[in-house]
Amino acid sequence: MIPTWTRALALVSAGGLTAAAVAAFPLIEESDDGRTVVVVRPSPTAGMVTIRDAAVPYGTAPDWENTLRMQVGGLQVADMNGDGWPDIVVGCYISNSYPPYETWNNLLYYNNGGTLELEPSWVSTDQVSTGDVQVGDINGDGYPDIFSANGGFAMSPSVIYFGGPGGPSTSPGWSSAEPGAAWNNYAILFDFDHDGDLDVVTANQGNSEYDPYRPMYAFVNNNGALPTIPTWQSAETSIQNFLAFGDFDGDGWEDLAVSKWANFETGIYKNINGVLQTTPVWTSGSTTTDKGVAWADVDGNGWLDLAVGRNPTALYTNSAGSLAVTWTSGATFFGHSELRFCDVNRDGWPDLAEVHFSDGRVHIYLNRSGVLDTTPSWTYDSPTVGTALAFGDINGDGWPDLVVGNSGKPCVKVFLARPPLPGDLNGDGAVDLTDLTLLLNCMSGPDVDTPPGGCDPAVFARADLDDDDDVDVLDFVLFQFAYQQ
Repeated sequence: MIPTWTRALALVSAGGLTAAAVAAFPLIEESDDGRTVVVVRPSPTAGMVTIRDAAVPYGTAPDWENTLRMQVGGLQVADMNGDGWPDIVVGCYISNSYPPYETWNNLLYYNNGGTLELEPSWVSTDQVSTGDVQVGDINGDGYPDIFSANGGFAMSPSVIYFGGPGGPSTSPGWSSAEPGAAWNNYAILFDFDHDGDLDVVTANQGNSEYDPYRPMYAFVNNNGALPTIPTWQSAETSIQNFLAFGDFDGDGWEDLAVSKWANFETGIYKNINGVLQTTPVWTSGSTTTDKGVAWADVDGNGWLDLAVGRNPTALYTNSAGSLAVTWTSGATFFGHSELRFCDVNRDGWPDLAEVHFSDGRVHIYLNRSGVLDTTPSWTYDSPTVGTALAFGDINGDGWPDLVVGNSGKPCVKVFLARPPLPGDLNGDGAVDLTDLTLLLNCMSGPDVDTPPGGCDPAVFARADLDDDDDVDVLDFVLFQFAYQQ
């Protein structure tokens, strides 16, 4: 249930407190769905990368961050003006956080030849609570559009900013009209009926403890025309928050995974020849506070596995259409905002990233030849709460950069991927005698158990400088060249 005291907080914040009283009041943040409230306290590791495996290409601090204090509900990385450089789309929400936030327009940071502008030159004319943004060519004119999944306590309609030659319009050109209105937590643009245009599905809730539930809605696109009234809805009314399409049963039609909040089970809605079923074909069996779903073939067996954000983060391994939990995170705390798969180190295996609202931490779990690290391989401890994640090649070097959204200031941060130097086996930015020792250890092959003097499989992959699947004298010769640079 939405805490009733957060509404009382809004009255306190507007009650004309003295400067001393305001200064003494704690910093309080509320999530975009109104279901998580935290008091932000200083942390000894705030703003620091506290764990960094050599195979994770991100550094110890953001390479770019904006200057605004806002609440980020969603992020996307996409080329919005056709110049060949991916831009950052930011959806912002409003809540009963304290001190109050002054603005919550949606934003677009254009990328000028690999460098992001410091101040957004695109700002939406409307200002409503946005829980998510998605990008795709909805109307089929060749230009990417922005779908803004809106809601908040006002249950503002979702909108579309239609794209054009120089970028999207700052004013909406389409608004949803859900029956009884809805608080859209998330949206996904996907051609689930395979007719060549993007359909839209939203995850939803109500706006109070007296009206908490809504069905999922789908707006089925008809040749570029998206209806304003949903053409499909789930049989169950509940609290949903994230969506992901993936063909989990191998029939050629992508099915819809949905994470749901307390008292409801995360599930999969089967897609039969382009028609979503209204009841789930599979449920998790757990009514915990799930937030986040993502598909990827983690183990390389040809079947999509399902990651679910919960306490702890779980991976359901897929064996020919049968799902079972085979991995859970060993991190110390969980309070999910979002999770995504991305092959961050370009080794051909999808890695798992997650961001937490309650402690602001971003975790990356490396995938080592089909097995995710149990404990995080890389952790960034944001001084503000974490709200969103995105990946994209911002600087054009062919490596995926990490974009992090926060509620607070700054609210958007970018970690640029730093490709490892040839021969830098431990990822410390130098090629030295430590790396030579690691290379010599790897000449006997990788050791999964990595005893003292052994060779971790990830180090083995980096030591294989000529990419011939072994570490031998030729790799030693190539290492010498790298050492002398």
